[in-house]
Amino acid sequence: MRASGKTTKYGSLKALHKKWTNLQGQSELSKDDLVLVVGYKLTRGKMRPLMRFAEAMHDNEVRKASKAAIAAIPDARKACDALTALTGIGVATASVCLAAVDDRLPVMSDEALEAVLGEPEHSKKYDLDSYERLLEACAAKAKKLGGLWTPRAVEEALFSASLEQPAAKRKRGD
Repeated sequence: MRASGKTTKYGSLKALHKKWTNLQGQSELSKDDLVLVVGYKLTRGKMRPLMRFAEAMHDNEVRKASKAAIAAIPDARKACDALTALTGIGVATASVCLAAVDDRLPVMSDEALEAVLGEPEHSKKYDLDSYERLLEACAAKAKKLGGLWTPRAVEEALFSASLEQPAAKRKRGD
């Protein structure tokens, strides 16, 4: 992913991305991992009041839910269901958790929803049906591209391309 100079109170996007990719292959996430994932998500996108939920969770509940979610992969619906049972975790945040540990799953980002699914800027749906459609589209594109392309890499390329746009042309307000 193209390194960006974007920084929030959670850190620089470049540093957070590196830590996020280091979660690849884990069989469960800790509370600290979840706080990292939420910080990464908030740095990539719009600020939302999500961190307070992640910080308030108990480590054992995060580990239990994430272990069930990761065990359910590649079934994105079951995996998301396990994570969205946690307070404050929606499908979009669940997708960032899942993509961190398995590159067969993309992040549900504004950029991917707009580019891959043609979702309008202000009426995107962050639900399981939309995520499954995004997953199918990113998987199909990765297969067509071949080589080392994965659904997660397709989404990361779309996100990186959005960072290249001049600020006045970006669709998001950040």
